[in-house]
Amino acid sequence: MFHKASIFRQSMRWASTKTAGKSDKIPVQLLQDCLPLGVTGQIVRVKPAYMRNFLHVGNKACYLLKDQEPRIPVVEKSRAPTVVVKKVSVEKKPVQEETVPVLSLDDLSNLFTNSRAARATEASPSQGFTAQAATSSYSLAELGDSLPTTFTINSPAFPITKDFLATTIFNSTGIEIPSSAIMVKNEKGENVVEIETPGRYSWVFSVSGQTGTLQRNLNIQ
Repeated sequence: MFHKASIFRQSMRWASTKTAGKSDKIPVQLLQDCLPLGVTGQIVRVKPAYMRNFLHVGNKACYLLKDQEPRIPVVEKSRAPTVVVKKVSVEKKPVQEETVPVLSLDDLSNLFTNSRAARATEASPSQGFTAQAATSSYSLAELGDSLPTTFTINSPAFPITKDFLATTIFNSTGIEIPSSAIMVKNEKGENVVEIETPGRYSWVFSVSGQTGTLQRNLNIQ
């Protein structure tokens, strides 16, 4: 009997572990327009941290519980109309054959000699390459919609580095930002490399290829 109970407990523990890691996103219904994520009434899938720290704040979205109807009428995502291209038949006009003059052996020899001389004296054209600036996978507008005006971090381990701040933003919004695009300032407006004490700060974000910056308040408790 004890042997069967042990097998049952092991099976239950394995089943619960299997179910927990099935998905990293949850369905929610938008109660407000949150572009480019979606519009009011649309059902989208987001990360739990993004729902908890942004969408749920200010009643921008609600959770969809099992066996419960959506809070407001569901709006389907609009699809672009299908464009049908009609093929237009083009009448082919008969091509008149042009008579080609017959060259003699002397003419062919002169033509070949002139062609080789032209290739020898012609300079090889230089190949120009246009360097394309690396584009970011996010925009300042998207980041501004995802971050609250004041972002609070409770009981962190000091010092707080920019890599830690970039990871915090990714866990909260799902947006991946390089640490080099983050600038931290104290209350005096001085740049801070690392945050070593609690207090009020501001962090400024920049995007490669875009003009301007985005600034938000950062509260360390």
